[in-house]
Amino acid sequence: MTLPRFDQPPAVVLGLGQNGLGTVRALGRVGVPVIGVDDDLEQPGAKTRYCHKLYAKDFTNGGPALLESLLELGRDLERMGQKGVLLPSGDLNIQLVSEEREALAPYFHLSLPSKEVARLFLDKKSFYKLAIERGFPLPRTWFTDGEHDIEQIAREIECPCLIKPFQPNATWRETFDTRLFLADSPEMLKELYGLIYPVHQDLIIQEYMPGDDSQVKWGVTYLDAKHEPLAVWTGRKLRMYPRGFGTATLAESVREPWIAESVVQILSAIGHRGYGVIEYKQDRRDGKLKITEATGGRTWFPHSLVTRSGINLPLIWYRDVLGLPVEKQTRFEEGIKWIHEERDLKTVQLYFLPEKRLTRWTWLQSYRGKRTYAYSAWDDPGPILSSLGRIVEAGVNRVKRRLKSKDTERARVERNRPKKAMQEVLLAADPTVGHGLRRVTVD
Repeated sequence: MTLPRFDQPPAVVLGLGQNGLGTVRALGRVGVPVIGVDDDLEQPGAKTRYCHKLYAKDFTNGGPALLESLLELGRDLERMGQKGVLLPSGDLNIQLVSEEREALAPYFHLSLPSKEVARLFLDKKSFYKLAIERGFPLPRTWFTDGEHDIEQIAREIECPCLIKPFQPNATWRETFDTRLFLADSPEMLKELYGLIYPVHQDLIIQEYMPGDDSQVKWGVTYLDAKHEPLAVWTGRKLRMYPRGFGTATLAESVREPWIAESVVQILSAIGHRGYGVIEYKQDRRDGKLKITEATGGRTWFPHSLVTRSGINLPLIWYRDVLGLPVEKQTRFEEGIKWIHEERDLKTVQLYFLPEKRLTRWTWLQSYRGKRTYAYSAWDDPGPILSSLGRIVEAGVNRVKRRLKSKDTERARVERNRPKKAMQEVLLAADPTVGHGLRRVTVD
């Protein structure tokens, strides 16, 4: 492979999606040389001018060819007298980096927790069990080991409740067009379980916490080798896709002292080291914040919001792993909004406008104030230009679908799900479809 000459250790960013693009820009703008690794060099994030791009086979599925590509890159850097700083951006590549750390360590600087802790973040079942043992704040949670459990769970649980796999397998993805279902009664829970269990046996059943998207909040930190925080940031979602259960499309920096303290305490207690995020939701029933998800060892979806707020976490990561001085940062600017141009347009059009939660005027008003974007940047226009091309293409395709079907959303669901999974109970319990198709209320 052909690489430019580097006068300092390059950052090697794994993935050029939104996570990776945020990392590339955060480092490239302050003069750190960056190599971006992916197997899709046509996606919007790959159009950034702030990194040298490198194609890696098997990147999307974290296969063995990715490891070979990284080792080849490492040997090339070694011949230049350099050792890269490896920054993963997704679960599959952090899994590969963690499990193959012994092979990668001669060529790359790594900031990782132990393998056992890294596996906790990748195995939600193990994390939830540990959280219950340690008394971390969680919604009430049940694990299914066999069909005999469901009767007892249905008697104990408060509905509505969620039923979902710990890790969706290929059969789940082929059968269902959603990552979870929502039951509004014990009877519906048992009916759903009977349909889902033959597809995926390792399930989690969890009480649903009522509350809108803005009740989902984050604590983000970076812990050094002594498990001390070098930075702490907090914020919240304002909208997400799918609504109620997806990734952020509009987010905001907000100071949350309890979350700032909690994220450091919890990640330190489990022995984490490096970049870490805990997502919480405020339960409207009791006002308490409870953990919904934890991520460690890799960057997180809208983390460019943290950079725009005044804390450059990728740079802290880079400097820490190289043993350079790092000044602790906990102060940041509040009220900065992050917008994912493609996804926010989609969630507003699919959920918020049809459900009359927004008018077109209040939608535009929601963008007021200081902003940063997933793709748009005056100094780096390539990603947004590529994204706009995709939006135009999607709009044309949508018009074509409307001409073919009066009910485009039902057509989408029916097209993507095999007939055996189209029982009405599954469609009614899918909280990711539009209001006109589901039965269970999402608030």
